Amino acid sequence: MESPVLPQVCPENVLMFNTLPSDRSSSKTETYEKLGKKSLSDWLKANGHWEDSTKLDECSLSVEHWTCDSGHDFYFRKYCGREYCPICGAKNSYYHNRRTMRAGEHFIWAVTWGNLTFTMPKDISAMRLDKSRLRKLQKLAWEVSRDVFGLEGAGVTVHLLGREGEGLHVHFEVLFHMIGCFNRGKVEPEKIGKVKEKWAEKLNEEFGLKLETTSVRYSFAATHPRKWHKLNYIHRPICTEEAMLTLDDLDKEYILSLKGYHRTRWFGVMANSKLHAFLRKHWAPITLRETPLIEKRICPMCKTKLHYMDRMFISEIPESQVVQYNQDIWMDKAVDAFMHAPPEEQLEILKAREKIQPPRRTPALSCADEIINQYQLQMKGLL
Repeated sequence: MESPVLPQVCPENVLMFNTLPSDRSSSKTETYEKLGKKSLSDWLKANGHWEDSTKLDECSLSVEHWTCDSGHDFYFRKYCGREYCPICGAKNSYYHNRRTMRAGEHFIWAVTWGNLTFTMPKDISAMRLDKSRLRKLQKLAWEVSRDVFGLEGAGVTVHLLGREGEGLHVHFEVLFHMIGCFNRGKVEPEKIGKVKEKWAEKLNEEFGLKLETTSVRYSFAATHPRKWHKLNYIHRPICTEEAMLTLDDLDKEYILSLKGYHRTRWFGVMANSKLHAFLRKHWAPITLRETPLIEKRICPMCKTKLHYMDRMFISEIPESQVVQYNQDIWMDKAVDAFMHAPPEEQLEILKAREKIQPPRRTPALSCADEIINQYQLQMKGLL
């Protein structure tokens, strides 16, 4: 029996390092003028969160200097990674795209996706649930979905805020692959009703309530555009700077207290420890996006790990010695020339390096051996 053809979901032109406002100050100013309030950084300073305020102010304005064993220099733009940062929390930011791409790797093979949205009563959302309680509720949402839909695995993402001005509104987005469905994801209303009943039972048990039913929404995606839209929507930035500025001080402090909390958890065969074994067992091998070596902090020329040196402002980068790989990375000119050289020239460069370096087995020499073997096979017409 032939393996099924696996659809490509994620567009190839989506880059991990995608957008950075060209005029950082103007993008922030527009937000402040729209809200008629001070920046979040000002609020953080006024309330004793000096470290967070500094991180927001310096985000994307400095770089980390890394070097390999051969002395090639690399510079990586430094981001703060906070969702309420005007840079990192922007739509299509590096962190938004990274979340979306990682989620896509879990579902890129599936024909039809299902999505359940579990909402919480308003008074429960206002309780400012801590990390352990949120993790437990994510697990409960997974258990309800698994029991009713017979799922093998799913990803559960928590959203803390609703529409603008609503304040805290906790709800959970469960994304899963549909079993036994081909290009359609419709389910019987009775099944959705059963989900609502079970979710009400879980909340009653957890919080001592007496709910008879709850609000649970279901949708599905069977086409590439709808799948891509669903990924972007579920993993979009929620607690952005603009959203934070609409909250009262207690809610702001609550959001800050959740620092380090993972919004998305994977269950069943979708767990990171089980995913690849599951795919190898049931489906044809899938080639996911290959992360470039330079993004892994590995020198593309020497194939050795980079070592952190220091941190500096972008204006301090020695522009005469480096070229810009993308808007976030600068690399040594020698490495750039090597990457853009044809295979035969790369071969000559590596041979020359082998004559200079000591004759011992190193990652760089291993790479040279591999390139030499591939080149010889190409010459013989075997590749």
